[in-house]
Amino acid sequence: MSNLSALIVVIILVVFQTASAEEMGTGSGTVAEMMDVGSYTYIRLEERNVWIATTLLPVKLGEKIIYKGGMEMRDFYSKSLDRFFDSIIFVESVSQAGVGDMDSLHRSVSGNHAVGVKSLSQSDAVKSPEPGEITPLPDGMTVEEIVSNAISLNEKSVAFNAKVIKVNQNIVGKNWITLQDGTGKEPSNKLIATSQEMISPGAKVTVQGVVRNNVDIGSGYKYKVLLEQATFILNDETP
Repeated sequence: MSNLSALIVVIILVVFQTASAEEMGTGSGTVAEMMDVGSYTYIRLEERNVWIATTLLPVKLGEKIIYKGGMEMRDFYSKSLDRFFDSIIFVESVSQAGVGDMDSLHRSVSGNHAVGVKSLSQSDAVKSPEPGEITPLPDGMTVEEIVSNAISLNEKSVAFNAKVIKVNQNIVGKNWITLQDGTGKEPSNKLIATSQEMISPGAKVTVQGVVRNNVDIGSGYKYKVLLEQATFILNDETP
């Protein structure tokens, strides 16, 4: 897989930019605004003022479209546009309203890279911890505190207890690990860590790593908060 393809897969698979990510279903709307950004077309739909992104697609203002699946990225930063989007959905496919699936205009991010995605080792997400389920690390921090204070913590080492929610292995040479501890609300209730270590989903761990802000992974994409160089110690309470 090329570096560019791997970077695109990161955007699809990893749940966070502080951008938190959420799986989406089907939606529709009228094209009110559009712009080509690198290999993507960004489209604003009039009805809900929602932005979607798909690989380059010829659409017209006023055209009614239907999109399926994909991931919603919140607080998403586009380096190419030097702009934050409160929310943007990287969709799987786009079609004209009233036209069947066989006449789909476009198979997009997840569809075009389905082979690459399947070739990566990725876990299903496990259940998030309940509030109070994870005992805080003495003199440590919580996920909510780290995300909420990320600017002042930039380039500083932090330690905390958490549960491993999801793992995506060997993407651009790193394992990408979603962590939660039952504190905070979206988008401050989860933190993405990168590590050379491997840990299993569902494990309860003590984590140490370096907080970094606005991490640029290339191809015009940034994470507002990322925990890098993460190391893990398995806690005794792990089943």
